[in-house]
Amino acid sequence: MKTWAMAFFTLRETLRSKTMIIGLVVSFLYLAIVPVLSSSSGGSAVVGDMERQTAAGRDFLSFALGGLNFIGMCMAIFTTLGAIYTEVEQGTILAVVTKPIHRWQIVFGKWIGHALLMGGYVLIMGLVLWATVSLGSGSIIWRFLPAIALITMNVITMVSLTLLFSTFLPVIANAIFVFLLFICTSNLRVINAIGQTSDNIFVVVFANGLRMLLPVSEVSDLANLVLMGKSRTAEQAGTETGTFAPRTWSFGYELAYIAGTVLLATLVFRRKDLR
Repeated sequence: MKTWAMAFFTLRETLRSKTMIIGLVVSFLYLAIVPVLSSSSGGSAVVGDMERQTAAGRDFLSFALGGLNFIGMCMAIFTTLGAIYTEVEQGTILAVVTKPIHRWQIVFGKWIGHALLMGGYVLIMGLVLWATVSLGSGSIIWRFLPAIALITMNVITMVSLTLLFSTFLPVIANAIFVFLLFICTSNLRVINAIGQTSDNIFVVVFANGLRMLLPVSEVSDLANLVLMGKSRTAEQAGTETGTFAPRTWSFGYELAYIAGTVLLATLVFRRKDLR
């Protein structure tokens, strides 16, 4: 009960933050642009040709999904940066820890609040996009549902990672570290291509290690694979090597990654000196 009270308080405070308000404005602008792009995309399909209409809608949803993934993860990072460290620095956390509540309940409650807010935000945005594109293309792409579920999991992963770093890193350092990690793991194909071109095994091993360090990029690719299918995804990839094709078990690894990150955050916060 105390954990859920902390989650509700976190959710309410985050909704009032300037970051969330700005993010919602950006989201509404994004949703306003989508119908225009969807109409122009759907216009290339032959009227009455359901197969081509479905393909046009699927192509656009793939594009929209990438934008939603980026917006969602950025908002997840910015809204969670000071979740714990700022409260410790300002001393406001003392008003909570002096009450009969365990430290793990504080961390877990904050995680639930941020995860529900950001996960729900991305899920709702995704369903609105799906409905908009479905109406514009005249066909329902059911493959989008598991794809948006994977993107929602990506956003919760960024919430978990940022929350972990907020237990011991200041806001600016946390932002720099998380974004650097995100950028590095988002360019694994570039690193892998360099390694293969130079036949440098260390670069390839390094790139594969980064895949495990933060799985959001690979799960994003898996979401696109689920939505588009293998043949269309391979066509989009062009001459890109199959070395970094998304592994089907990566979503399971990301679930374990989320659980492990939250557990580590509770252990770090339990040992933290709040004086």
